Amino acid sequence: MTIIKVIKYCVVTIVIMGMVACSPSGLIRKSGYSLEVKEINGIKLYKRGEYKKAFELLKVPATWGYKGSQYAIAFMFLKGQYVEQSTLLGMAWLGVAAEAKVPEWTQQYNDFYNAASAEQQQKIDNKVTEYIGKFGMEAQHVTCSTHIVVGTRSHKVDCHKYDQVATLYEIELSESSN
Repeated sequence: MTIIKVIKYCVVTIVIMGMVACSPSGLIRKSGYSLEVKEINGIKLYKRGEYKKAFELLKVPATWGYKGSQYAIAFMFLKGQYVEQSTLLGMAWLGVAAEAKVPEWTQQYNDFYNAASAEQQQKIDNKVTEYIGKFGMEAQHVTCSTHIVVGTRSHKVDCHKYDQVATLYEIELSESSN
């Protein structure tokens, strides 16, 4: 082999190895701004009762750790709005959304949880732990702050990804998909 062929071979090998080493492996990049816009628009659609459109917008920021999206999706599951009704999946989303420490969200979670049987509570605990491991603030590198909206008693939660990188997980659409 001539030196030029050896160099070409080495360059091609390095490029191929680099492509394998840098292949997606579940890590995805996304703009924090696009996630915030999807959350804002998704929540507006949810409040208008346009559940299918809302779900399509909210599922992305929810999987990336955005608490407002997670909260809305929790109630979509709890009430069966566009998705199959599931207390377990709704409570899992409500549990991970409660990381934001919004008093009403925590109270709702606690009220629903306390009304569940011991067997249901165990299933909820397991699913919330799983969801926090996938969609929680630490897992998705998200910081959130809450503040009271002026002139109301409601809280606004602002979340921001601090690295725009996440491991992407699919949203379970039914309990049977476990």
